[in-house]
Amino acid sequence: MSNRLVIPLLCAASAVAFASGTTNHKTLAVSGAKTHSKSTLTSTFTVKAGQSVEFRLDVRNNTNRMLELRYPTGKTHDFIVQDAAGKEVWRWSKDRMFTSGIQNKLVKAKSVAAFSENWKAENTHGKFTAVALLTSDNHPIEERVEFELK
Repeated sequence: MSNRLVIPLLCAASAVAFASGTTNHKTLAVSGAKTHSKSTLTSTFTVKAGQSVEFRLDVRNNTNRMLELRYPTGKTHDFIVQDAAGKEVWRWSKDRMFTSGIQNKLVKAKSVAAFSENWKAENTHGKFTAVALLTSDNHPIEERVEFELK
């Protein structure tokens, strides 16, 4: 089965599970996927929410050749959490320092570059939107996933 069929099916299944509310109160896993740049890259953003919230952005090179990701600084990615009103609650890169030099990262053919971080969301409740950013100049990606902390 091709990736073009599998990924949308996985996304649909995740959306149905999320909407039906059948997840337990401790852990909620939702994901979204979107195809970018003429099917050159596919990104999948996964959020696992519990006492700590885990974010993971997987960027897959769908080509048969190595792909270069160019970054204007040392910051390759970012994760942001917004509340229901759209106000920023948390940002992974806040108060972090990054090099100012340009950098390149190579993703092998049919391989995945993974970016993951955690947020300690102690005493935080409500509905949120997580935003994943790949800050590449030549292949920028932005994904959004809604989740809830109870």
